Amino acid sequence: MKTINFAIIGFGSIAKNHVLAVYDANLRFSLPYKLNISHIVTRRPVDIPLNGVKNVLDIEEVFKEESVDFIDICTPNDSHYEIVKKAVKFGKAIYCEKPLASNYKDALKMTNLVEENNIKNSVALMYRFMPAVRLLKRELKRDTIGDIIDFKIRTYHKSYLSEKKKGTWRTLKASGGGALLDLGIHLIDLIHFTLGDIERVDCNTRIYFRDRNEVDEIAYCNLYLKNGIIGSLEVSRIFAERKQTDDYTIFGTKGSIKIDFTNPYEIEIYKYESNSTEIKSVSTTDKIMKYYSDKRSSLGFFQSSHTASLINFTNLIFDNNSSDISAKFKDALKSQRIIEDAYNQLK
Repeated sequence: MKTINFAIIGFGSIAKNHVLAVYDANLRFSLPYKLNISHIVTRRPVDIPLNGVKNVLDIEEVFKEESVDFIDICTPNDSHYEIVKKAVKFGKAIYCEKPLASNYKDALKMTNLVEENNIKNSVALMYRFMPAVRLLKRELKRDTIGDIIDFKIRTYHKSYLSEKKKGTWRTLKASGGGALLDLGIHLIDLIHFTLGDIERVDCNTRIYFRDRNEVDEIAYCNLYLKNGIIGSLEVSRIFAERKQTDDYTIFGTKGSIKIDFTNPYEIEIYKYESNSTEIKSVSTTDKIMKYYSDKRSSLGFFQSSHTASLINFTNLIFDNNSSDISAKFKDALKSQRIIEDAYNQLK
């Protein structure tokens, strides 16, 4: 069996999600290859608790290593561009955490680099792999709720209520943005993926903890799509609830469809004429579950989505066979442009 080796750049919290995705992928799915982390690049020596994984401080060591099939960028946003430049120079395929960069200018350069040099690429915009999202797309194609009137998509997190977050890179302007760039990038990508391209955005943001945060903690956006659909987006990193809000509702002339991201295996369809609600769940044998763990054995929607996204990119490395729903740099660039437009309104 062929081994696909890759190097993770950075070893923060998100990198550990990627590490877990590797073990999840190899154990749970019958892959035609073994996915293997060969190197982890850090700024300072780290005792990596993973057998066979080499910790290196010089990033060029992994670029020069012929056995490394791709690199996985898990560093702060403002470092992505320089890493991509070096990776392209050595012809390495690239899997990059979202957002693509800390600003649109760098994201555009990165996209041009990979496309002009024919570099295989993907971005971890992995919400699109949730089974519920795929079910929603099917129902929209079937015209289940008629013409689209509006949509509302929301993500409320609470982690930045903690004073311990003060001074971390995501609280600094150098990151390029706060809640909208960090969390909103997933939501904007989902809108593009399910409803169509966004043409224009109106945005307002807020910072409550000004003594510890330089960037938006809360963002509210009205979004205007090229096909005429209008809807709204809300993100927060400081809204605390018993049950986390992560949802997406689309309203049509025949009813509505709702996804609760924390339950990624079903959608709720409300039919106006019959005043009835249908809960539609994905079958374990459905092709959209090929690389997504079933409900009983799930590690949570966030982790399971990471696993599916990483497998789909590795398939591209293995035999040029990648799911057509994988997010490429050009897809992430579209979402980054909308966020850049939103932030520019606030200057």
